[in-house]
Amino acid sequence: MPEVEYLELMLDRLPEAFDGIRILHLSDLHITRWTAELQHWSDQISPLQPDLAVITGDLGHRSWKWKKTLPNVQRLMSAIHTTLGTYFILGNHDSLELGPALVAGGAVMLVNESVIIERGGQRMALIGVAQHRRSDTDIPAAMRNVQSTDFKLMLLHYPDLIHSAAAAGVDVCLAGHTHGGQICYPDGSPIIGHDVLPANMCTGLNRIADTWLIVNRGIGKAGLRLRLFCPPQVMMLTLRTRREDSAEFIA
Repeated sequence: MPEVEYLELMLDRLPEAFDGIRILHLSDLHITRWTAELQHWSDQISPLQPDLAVITGDLGHRSWKWKKTLPNVQRLMSAIHTTLGTYFILGNHDSLELGPALVAGGAVMLVNESVIIERGGQRMALIGVAQHRRSDTDIPAAMRNVQSTDFKLMLLHYPDLIHSAAAAGVDVCLAGHTHGGQICYPDGSPIIGHDVLPANMCTGLNRIADTWLIVNRGIGKAGLRLRLFCPPQVMMLTLRTRREDSAEFIA
C-alpha cells in the first residue's frame, strides 16, 4: 500500500517565524463508504501531527449521497491531529450541504476567504478559493484581508487557476481535481489531464512565474473507479525559508 509522500520546499518569501511549518495536504477523497484503503490512510495519517492540515476539494463522491458520506469523511478527519487546525474547500463532486456539516465537527471551510496565521509578529495568509463550480471562484474577494507583504498559501481545487493565482502574487498553491491523470501510461504520464494545463502539470510540483503549484493525486477515484500507474497520494509538505546555497526543493 502507498505511504505518505514528503516534500520540502525552499521559499524566498517565507517568514523566518514559519520556517519548518509542516502541512498535511489531502485532496480528492471521493468518500462514500468506509474501505480498507481509507483505514490504511487513517493509520498512516494519525501519527503525523502536522502543524496544519488542508483538503483541496472532492471530499465526497456523489453529492446526493452526502449524508452517507459525512460520517466516513469525519472518521478520516478524526485521524488528523494539528496545532493550527484543519481547513478545506469544496470541489465539483461535493454537496453544498457537506461543508457546513463538517464545520460543525470542528474543521474550517474557506469560501473565497482567508485566515491570517501569525507567529512572532509575522503573517501567513491561508487563502481558500470557492471551487464547487468554476463560476464560484473569486480570488479578489478571497484576498480582501490579505496584505501584500503576507506570505500567501492558496487552496485551489482546479489547478488551472494557477495563472490567476500567480497574477495575484500567491506564493504557493495547493490543488487537486486531476487525480494525477488516474489512468496513466506505465511511466506515470497521464493520458488525460482533466483541465486546460499541459498534462505533465496535472501532478507534482511546477512553477508559474514566482508561484509554486503542487497538485496532489488524491486518494480517491472518479469515473472509472480504478487507478492505473497512478498511485493514490497523501502529502506532507514542509516549508523552509531559503538560505544561501539551499536547493529549491528536496523530495
